[in-house]
Amino acid sequence: MHRMKAQIEKHKVSGKVYAWTYKDNNRNHPGWNFTVDLKASESLSELLNLMSYCEWSTKKKITTELPTQAQLNVPNNQNGTAKWKSKPNLTLNCKTSESENHWLIKELDNGIEIQFGKEKLTELQNAINGIPKGNGDFAISDQNDENILYFWWNLEK
Repeated sequence: MHRMKAQIEKHKVSGKVYAWTYKDNNRNHPGWNFTVDLKASESLSELLNLMSYCEWSTKKKITTELPTQAQLNVPNNQNGTAKWKSKPNLTLNCKTSESENHWLIKELDNGIEIQFGKEKLTELQNAINGIPKGNGDFAISDQNDENILYFWWNLEK
């Protein structure tokens, strides 16, 4: 039982993970924006696999990068010039005690935490796997704007 948790703790997330939210025009772009490079996509997918097999709640803190201009041009908020902010890290928190479709984004002082149940974990994994294939411009959320996570394609290797 604890072996899986230990594997999750040891798992090194490689590649680049980006998460940001808009300060300008956030009526049209509420919530958070998310993308990864190819390496991070593979590495996060592996991590989510481990989490999905673990019967306990597990969490993992990941360092994030600042989005590049090329990435900000993808959502194209105000032609890529809209002001944004990001946090230095992101915690993925798989909550087995919550419902299968539990989904919550908490903004912390130095990061954001995404909480999810098992069903949302699968959605998250599919979204992350699709990013390097050019899939994006869709979101996972619940009924609250602040829990929206938009996925954007990213073709950087």
